Formats: sequence, structure tokens, C-alpha cells
Amino acid sequence: MARRLPSLNALKAFEAAARHGSFSEAAAELFVSHAAVSRHIRDLEEWLGTKLFRRTGRGVEATDAGRRFGAKLTPLFDTLAEATREAAAVGDVRQLKVSVEPAFASRWLVARLGRFHDLHPDIELAIDPTNQLVDFRAGVADLGIRYGAGPWEDVEAVKLSDVVIFPVGAPAVVPDGAPLKPEDLKDHNLLHEQRKQWWADWLAAAGVTGVEDWRGTLFHNHLAIEAAEAGQGFALGDQILCTDSLLEGWLRRPFNRDMKDHGSYWIVRAKGSKESAPARSFREWLMAEMAETNRKFASLKAQQGKSASR
Repeated sequence: MARRLPSLNALKAFEAAARHGSFSEAAAELFVSHAAVSRHIRDLEEWLGTKLFRRTGRGVEATDAGRRFGAKLTPLFDTLAEATREAAAVGDVRQLKVSVEPAFASRWLVARLGRFHDLHPDIELAIDPTNQLVDFRAGVADLGIRYGAGPWEDVEAVKLSDVVIFPVGAPAVVPDGAPLKPEDLKDHNLLHEQRKQWWADWLAAAGVTGVEDWRGTLFHNHLAIEAAEAGQGFALGDQILCTDSLLEGWLRRPFNRDMKDHGSYWIVRAKGSKESAPARSFREWLMAEMAETNRKFASLKAQQGKSASR
């Protein structure tokens, strides 16, 4: 007998929204817009003939019917995901070669690779940390992760995350007591990443004068952030490379001021190539992990804003 079921996309949107208690967080998880989630849930409510959410002053809240439906759907989706992973694991192991910037690899990617393996045991990753742009024509990599303005003419590119830049320092140089002001940076060592223009740009964006933006130690790759963790001064970091250290307490944000950078993180592959199934799995996993990092950073910012207002 044929099963009478609503749209799978509508069910996915509803289940994510019910689990998170938020249309916005469901949209971030599913890589769709808030409007798309709202439309899917509205269609599902019409199909079922019952309300699943009610609007409140602070967002949405599941109705009794919505809570019961969501509680049954989540384990069903978990079972479906596990069955899919088991089916994929039965096949031959497939290798995926990924070229990655060393800073991105060491400060963010490597710590998360175990989760990718758990989800996709049939995909064997070969990670090549290099600052050289990959030549896909030579067959040295299937994918690359780039940081820059993008998109580029020579590759197919999908944006992973925009970037904001902000000063960071170790707890030893960011006191708990009297808060620092941006002007106080004149009394501290500035740690520069590859070029000194970034500090000049941030200070200008923050409206800070009287700080000699050119002085301080010049590093390559992510060593300025490592030096900041060691208490040697203040570095400029972004939310992808620094959120883990902020959560662990190795770094602190002395000011709740960000500057949107011109660059973003991208995943790229050969121009004109079709995205393979392993490449799609890796891209979707990367986007989900970055969305989670961005969510954690937003929470940190909100907490810092509340503390500053007290």
C-alpha cells in the first residue's frame, strides 16, 4: 500500500525547527533561508490541518501537536541517517584529497575530522596543508579550501563562511577587573599576521587614534595568534580560527568590536567539474561545522555585550 506522506523537505524543516525551538537555527542547519523554513512549515501545517507552532514575542513555540510530532520525528531521522551511513560504509573506501591552508588545518579543521570519519567511514581523507594554490589539472587534489575575496575564474567555488576580525589576547594581558579601551593598545605589543595593514584597518574601523599600528612582531601563517595565546601581546584573529580558544579560555576578546574582512572561506574544485558524492559529503559537513562555530561565536558576543552593559 502506498504511503501517504507530506514533503520530505517540509518534514526536515519542521523537525529541525522543533528540535532547536527556532526557525533561524533550523535554517542555518539546513543551509536555507529563514523564509524557506517558514514556508515549509506553513505548507506542512496546511497538509496536516493543524498548527505546529505559535508565534511569541521572542520567536516561535511549538504547540502540543508540534511537540508530540517533533518528538516522534527526531528518532526517525536519526535512524534514517544511521541507515544511510551503514549503507555507505558497505561500499569501497573512497579517497578524497583536500588542499588546506595550514592555519585553517591546525587551528580548526584537524580537531573536527573525527566527526567526519564517524559520519562517513567510507571516505578516506588525505589532507595536504599548504599555502600554495592547488593546480587541479595536475590531479594533486580533489578539493581546496581557500581564504580570499573570491569567487575565482579558474575554479568552481562555494562560500563556507564570511569572516569578522577582532583583537585577541591571553588572560594575562586582558584583565578581569578594569576593562581595556582600544586606546590602551598603545601600551601593548601588536602581533602582526603576514602584513601590518590589518592592524591599521582595524584601528581605523574602530576609530582609534594614537596607536602606532606599524610597530610589533611580524609573523606568518597563524603564529601571531599562537604568540597571543602565549601572552606576548595582541593579535588579530577571526571567528573561525579563534572561537575554540575563546571557549577554552586560552584567548579573550578585550573589546566587543569586529571588522568585517574582505575575505571569506571557500571550498573549491576544478572548473567545470561535477561535484562527486564524497566531495558533496565533505562540503555539507564543512558548512554544518562552520555554522556551529559561527553560532558559538555569536553566543560569545552576546554574553560579552551583556557583561559590558552591566
